[in-house]
Amino acid sequence: MKTKILRFLGPAALIIVAILLSPALYSQPTIAYATVTGGLSSPIEIASPNDGSGRLFIVQQRGTIRIWNGTSLLATPFLDITSLLSTGDEQGLLSMAFHPNYASNGLFFVYYTNTNGDITVARYSVSANPNVANPTANPVAPLITIPKPFANHNGGHLQFKPEGGVNYLYFGTGDGGDGNDPNGNAQNVNSQLGKMIRMDVDAGVITPETWAIGLRNPFRWSFDRVTGDMWIGDVGQGLREEVDFRAGGTSGANYGWRCYEGTLQNMDITPLCAPTGTVVPVLQYPNPGNGASAVTGGYVYHGSEFPALQGFYIATDFYSGQIWLIHSPSFGTLSTSTQTGLPANISAFGEAQDGTLYAVSLTANELYKVNAVGGALPLNLVTFSGNAFQGYNDLKWTTTAEENLDKFVVEYSLDGNTYQVAGEVVASGKSNGSDYSYRHNFNNPDKILYRLRIVDIGGSFHFSPIISLTRTDHGGLRVYPTVITTGMAEVTSGASIERIEIFTTDGKRVMTKNMNGVTGYFRLPLPTLQKGLYMVKFTGRDFQQTEKIMVQ
Repeated sequence: MKTKILRFLGPAALIIVAILLSPALYSQPTIAYATVTGGLSSPIEIASPNDGSGRLFIVQQRGTIRIWNGTSLLATPFLDITSLLSTGDEQGLLSMAFHPNYASNGLFFVYYTNTNGDITVARYSVSANPNVANPTANPVAPLITIPKPFANHNGGHLQFKPEGGVNYLYFGTGDGGDGNDPNGNAQNVNSQLGKMIRMDVDAGVITPETWAIGLRNPFRWSFDRVTGDMWIGDVGQGLREEVDFRAGGTSGANYGWRCYEGTLQNMDITPLCAPTGTVVPVLQYPNPGNGASAVTGGYVYHGSEFPALQGFYIATDFYSGQIWLIHSPSFGTLSTSTQTGLPANISAFGEAQDGTLYAVSLTANELYKVNAVGGALPLNLVTFSGNAFQGYNDLKWTTTAEENLDKFVVEYSLDGNTYQVAGEVVASGKSNGSDYSYRHNFNNPDKILYRLRIVDIGGSFHFSPIISLTRTDHGGLRVYPTVITTGMAEVTSGASIERIEIFTTDGKRVMTKNMNGVTGYFRLPLPTLQKGLYMVKFTGRDFQQTEKIMVQ
């Protein structure tokens, strides 16, 4: 759970906001919660089976999982493991995750504290009734049990990330509890507490692997479903709450606890410590000194209903209800905004198969849909591409439905992190859009990245997708979103695409489209397709690549 153990807090400190970000402004929407259903009991997590059913599974802290089927909350629990749990303030059933192949194998995983207070991950399966699970874990023994010295700081989120054909299950553990991590677990590489851990759940022998260290209580964290970036809401002690970011979710990060709380050195331990290479948070905010702050991490939005929210990560404070929208670095320069006046006690956000975001309140016992109002973007970017020549690059892009648009700032990067301005192009102001071009005089290395900073007349801006011009490879062809609800896919490619074909999983071709060497970013209208999994085959002059999409 999110509550703090107040007796371990130090004296109140100066209240200073230290947010590590660019001062960039975005046209950001206003967030609101729309009640979907009540009737829950201490809901603490939301999970989607991604099986095309549209169901949401709501984890209740005291040991049951309920199903919202899209119209009603089913009376019979999907699973009840109440007898297996310790149920102290921060203990209980804390999370669940469905196997990526759940639609065919029926496997799912739960994260809870057992009767001894140990962190436990176990595997279960669905019964012949798709709304009821088999009551006994399979195997009966948990996949992993991690003893804990204290009752608090249990972490509590499971999420899959398939990588290289392997289905890895990730979970974040708390530091073991008490205050100031008295056993030094978070910085001890031989302890599984205060860590991000992953394991191959399909292996014959399941071997947990430490992925990151230096966490205090990563109660709610997530992967970006498009980029694979990892976002961690790590609950602080007495000075700072923080959100940590890891591009691509790569391993090896040290997030600093117990040596640091946010970017502040922890002065309440002996000896003081300052590990090298600590990853600093992308957001930190002060605890008011009375324990009434606890960050609830969320997700990067990739739904289709609110385009202006695309690429923004959402987090909230459990006690105040204040919301932070953080623009993902993978979608442009890091930026943030805050909103107040929203309900408190949000214990989790959850992502439906179509990218819609939901939230649950631990105390109001309600499931909400996350809505976004306003924040309309100033244009619709249809294509963005480029061609490399000796000594210069030609960039081209096309827009439709321009509104209050001022200009395009062309930016380039050689490392994917630092961008420089190449030049500007004034917007045409035509309501039905225009075709644009820009010549950048530059002697290319092997690879150069471009993006457009799209600026409206008020000075707010957002970024286009990034395109890559290369001499030696195909430029990282990518299709997104992977779950399509709008009949439209988006594609980026550094290589020239001659033809696109779409096939069903049994090999039946349902679309062929000649692309005539298109590169960069473009939108791909899909034919009317039945719901299900499809293979999209891209063919260029010297390459072929196949990607999967799910049509909803």
